[in-house]
Amino acid sequence: MGDHRFESCLCEDLKQLLDEQKQLSFEGLRFVCEKIGFDTIPFILSTDECQFEAWGWSDEGYFFTTTIFRLEALDEKKCCATLSLLEPVDMDGCPVEMCEGIFSLRKTSNCVIVDLSCFCNLQPLSPRLVDRLLPIVEPKG
Repeated sequence: MGDHRFESCLCEDLKQLLDEQKQLSFEGLRFVCEKIGFDTIPFILSTDECQFEAWGWSDEGYFFTTTIFRLEALDEKKCCATLSLLEPVDMDGCPVEMCEGIFSLRKTSNCVIVDLSCFCNLQPLSPRLVDRLLPIVEPKG
Protein backbone atom coordinates (compact mmCIF):
# COMPACT_ATOMS: atom_id res chain seq x y z
CA MET A 1 0.00 0.00 0.00
CA GLY A 2 1.12 3.52 -0.69
CA ASP A 3 1.31 6.56 1.51
CA HIS A 4 -2.19 7.18 2.92
CA ARG A 5 -1.72 10.96 2.69
CA PHE A 6 -1.32 10.72 -1.10
CA GLU A 7 -4.07 8.10 -1.37
CA SER A 8 -6.57 10.25 0.53
CA CYS A 9 -5.59 13.41 -1.34
CA LEU A 10 -5.80 11.73 -4.75
CA CYS A 11 -9.14 10.14 -3.87
CA GLU A 12 -10.46 13.58 -2.86
CA ASP A 13 -9.10 15.11 -6.08
CA LEU A 14 -10.83 12.45 -8.18
CA LYS A 15 -14.07 12.95 -6.24
CA GLN A 16 -13.89 16.65 -7.12
CA LEU A 17 -13.06 15.81 -10.75
CA LEU A 18 -16.09 13.48 -10.95
CA ASP A 19 -18.35 16.18 -9.48
CA GLU A 20 -17.07 18.75 -11.98
CA GLN A 21 -17.41 16.25 -14.84
CA LYS A 22 -21.07 15.73 -13.89
CA GLN A 23 -21.62 19.49 -13.72
CA LEU A 24 -20.00 20.02 -17.14
CA SER A 25 -22.26 17.40 -18.68
CA PHE A 26 -25.35 18.93 -17.05
CA GLU A 27 -26.03 15.49 -15.57
CA GLY A 28 -28.83 15.54 -13.03
CA LEU A 29 -30.22 18.92 -14.09
CA ARG A 30 -33.98 19.05 -14.24
CA PHE A 31 -34.54 21.76 -16.86
CA VAL A 32 -31.54 21.50 -19.17
CA CYS A 33 -32.24 18.71 -21.63
CA GLU A 34 -29.88 19.55 -24.45
CA LYS A 35 -26.49 17.94 -24.97
CA ILE A 36 -24.52 21.19 -24.77
CA GLY A 37 -21.85 20.40 -22.22
CA PHE A 38 -18.81 18.21 -22.04
CA ASP A 39 -19.08 14.86 -20.32
CA THR A 40 -15.40 14.08 -19.82
CA ILE A 41 -12.47 15.68 -18.04
CA PRO A 42 -9.52 13.68 -19.37
CA PHE A 43 -6.56 13.16 -17.06
CA ILE A 44 -3.23 11.45 -16.58
CA LEU A 45 -2.28 9.50 -13.43
CA SER A 46 1.33 9.04 -12.43
CA THR A 47 3.61 7.66 -9.75
CA ASP A 48 6.82 9.30 -8.61
CA GLU A 49 8.57 7.58 -11.49
CA CYS A 50 6.21 7.32 -14.48
CA GLN A 51 2.77 7.85 -15.99
CA PHE A 52 0.23 5.05 -15.75
CA GLU A 53 -0.30 3.39 -19.13
CA ALA A 54 -3.00 0.95 -20.22
CA TRP A 55 -3.81 -0.78 -23.47
CA GLY A 56 -6.97 -1.87 -25.21
CA TRP A 57 -8.71 -2.60 -28.49
CA SER A 58 -10.31 0.18 -30.50
CA ASP A 59 -13.81 -0.12 -31.94
CA GLU A 60 -12.12 -0.56 -35.33
CA GLY A 61 -10.28 -3.64 -34.03
CA TYR A 62 -6.71 -2.48 -33.52
CA PHE A 63 -4.52 -2.38 -30.43
CA PHE A 64 -3.67 0.96 -28.79
CA THR A 65 -1.96 2.26 -25.66
CA THR A 66 -2.82 5.37 -23.71
CA THR A 67 -1.94 7.34 -20.61
CA ILE A 68 -5.14 9.41 -20.75
CA PHE A 69 -8.35 8.35 -19.02
CA ARG A 70 -11.94 9.26 -18.15
CA LEU A 71 -13.21 8.69 -14.61
CA GLU A 72 -16.26 6.42 -14.75
CA ALA A 73 -16.73 5.57 -11.07
CA LEU A 74 -15.03 6.10 -7.73
CA ASP A 75 -15.16 3.81 -4.69
CA GLU A 76 -14.19 6.19 -1.91
CA LYS A 77 -14.18 3.49 0.79
CA LYS A 78 -11.61 1.36 -1.04
CA CYS A 79 -10.03 4.36 -2.81
CA CYS A 80 -10.31 2.61 -6.18
CA ALA A 81 -11.40 4.09 -9.49
CA THR A 82 -12.90 2.70 -12.67
CA LEU A 83 -11.29 4.43 -15.63
CA SER A 84 -12.14 4.22 -19.31
CA LEU A 85 -9.30 4.48 -21.80
CA LEU A 86 -9.23 7.47 -24.13
CA GLU A 87 -7.62 6.74 -27.49
CA PRO A 88 -5.30 9.47 -28.84
CA VAL A 89 -5.72 10.35 -32.53
CA ASP A 90 -4.09 12.80 -34.96
CA MET A 91 -5.70 15.42 -37.24
CA ASP A 92 -6.65 12.68 -39.72
CA GLY A 93 -8.39 10.61 -37.04
CA CYS A 94 -5.62 7.99 -37.08
CA PRO A 95 -4.33 6.52 -33.82
CA VAL A 96 -1.05 7.98 -32.57
CA GLU A 97 1.48 7.11 -29.94
CA MET A 98 1.42 9.23 -26.80
CA CYS A 99 4.61 11.09 -27.71
CA GLU A 100 3.26 12.11 -31.14
CA GLY A 101 0.92 14.99 -31.96
CA ILE A 102 -2.46 14.36 -30.32
CA PHE A 103 -5.33 16.28 -31.88
CA SER A 104 -8.28 14.53 -30.23
CA LEU A 105 -9.17 11.81 -27.76
CA ARG A 106 -11.74 9.14 -28.64
CA LYS A 107 -13.85 7.49 -25.98
CA THR A 108 -13.63 3.71 -25.90
CA SER A 109 -15.43 0.92 -24.06
CA ASN A 110 -12.14 -0.31 -22.52
CA CYS A 111 -12.03 0.07 -18.73
CA VAL A 112 -9.56 -0.63 -15.94
CA ILE A 113 -9.98 -0.56 -12.17
CA VAL A 114 -7.05 1.00 -10.33
CA ASP A 115 -6.00 1.19 -6.70
CA LEU A 116 -5.34 4.88 -6.13
CA SER A 117 -2.75 4.14 -3.45
CA CYS A 118 -0.37 3.30 -6.32
CA PHE A 119 -0.42 6.89 -7.63
CA CYS A 120 0.60 10.28 -6.32
CA ASN A 121 -0.21 12.73 -9.13
CA LEU A 122 -3.25 13.70 -11.18
CA GLN A 123 -2.91 15.92 -14.26
CA PRO A 124 -6.25 17.05 -15.75
CA LEU A 125 -6.46 17.99 -19.44
CA SER A 126 -8.91 20.11 -21.41
CA PRO A 127 -12.39 18.59 -21.91
CA ARG A 128 -12.29 20.11 -25.42
CA LEU A 129 -9.83 17.37 -26.49
CA VAL A 130 -12.45 14.61 -26.16
CA ASP A 131 -14.24 13.78 -29.41
CA ARG A 132 -12.88 17.00 -30.92
CA LEU A 133 -14.15 17.42 -34.46
CA LEU A 134 -11.49 16.73 -37.05
CA PRO A 135 -10.71 19.58 -39.43
CA ILE A 136 -12.23 19.55 -42.90
CA VAL A 137 -9.44 19.65 -45.45
CA GLU A 138 -10.45 20.97 -48.83
CA PRO A 139 -8.75 19.22 -51.73
CA LYS A 140 -6.33 21.37 -53.69
CA GLY A 141 -7.59 21.94 -57.15
